[in-house]
Amino acid sequence: MNDPHVQQILRRSYELDHGYYAVGVELLPYKLVGVMAQTDGRVTARAHKNLTVMEPQDVVEHIAELTAHLVADALGSSFPRRRICLGVQLGGPVDTSTGLVRRYANPPDDHGKDKPPPYAWVDFPLGTALRTATGCVTAVDNDAHAFAAYEQRFGVGTDSPTFGVVLIRDGVGAGMVVQHERLAVPLEFGHLRASRRGRLCDCGMRGCIESQAGARALTAVVRERTGCRRDGLEGAIGLAESDEPQAAPALSAFRSAGAAIAFGIGQLLSLFGPAQMVVYAARDLITPGPGRLAANAFLHELHRSPTYAFQTFRECQVVPKPLQPVLGAHGAALIALQNCFGVRLRSR
Repeated sequence: MNDPHVQQILRRSYELDHGYYAVGVELLPYKLVGVMAQTDGRVTARAHKNLTVMEPQDVVEHIAELTAHLVADALGSSFPRRRICLGVQLGGPVDTSTGLVRRYANPPDDHGKDKPPPYAWVDFPLGTALRTATGCVTAVDNDAHAFAAYEQRFGVGTDSPTFGVVLIRDGVGAGMVVQHERLAVPLEFGHLRASRRGRLCDCGMRGCIESQAGARALTAVVRERTGCRRDGLEGAIGLAESDEPQAAPALSAFRSAGAAIAFGIGQLLSLFGPAQMVVYAARDLITPGPGRLAANAFLHELHRSPTYAFQTFRECQVVPKPLQPVLGAHGAALIALQNCFGVRLRSR
């Protein structure tokens, strides 16, 4: 029976009868991105949902609705929940053993127009709430860890048993895979102190990486150095690449951000000796080229990361990658498959 169409039907039938499935959800400020993944980690469906509020219980209800939608479309509403797991990731420290969100916050920001209202979750039992709302076993993790899980299965992990991921969004996070094992411990990369006398960070300390790098900090530093208000990261890049007198001090903010990230990567190199470090960020921040002065300045400093490391571990490739819509949700699904059903993330 070599008919490819028949084989595809038989394979699909086997998967429905015997396989496991995972819904992965990326929780962003006022937005959910979801995917459905099967046992081998491949994504079979995608969905997203905009949110009007960020109160924890409201978000739980919306994640449950998104999960039900993905399951019904891909598997049918009667498919047994015991063979479906749910993975959720967000940008904050999480107790992965219990699904407790220690802190998830969007602080007040006066650096751009039309900014959404701030919110703060503290010690919210997201895992427990989602298990109750969906009937699915659930894994909750940090966003950088989810990107590390994606890289482990489909990215640089295909070649490197030890590597790291740095995730630059409003703030900065990191995840590590060491000898094929993802470190599930909180890794507050953004709050490594790159300078004792640096800017005041949102966490209350001075000189953190996140006080210089990340969209929120970069926008603030550009404003402080130029006296000009610009709308978010896009506005800050526009000023740095303009003909205005303030362009030079604006551009210096991007060099400072790249140096701060490089310092942090250097510490990870000294601790773990990864062969590769993947840096995810907005495309305009990490795409070099003629006229892309901000990205060129940022990347020039970023690629100096090995100079901050112990000399034995300086043979590391820094790999910039642009953020893409569903990679975080995909990584959350992979983590759920591993944590809930024991599916290995190794690519080989």
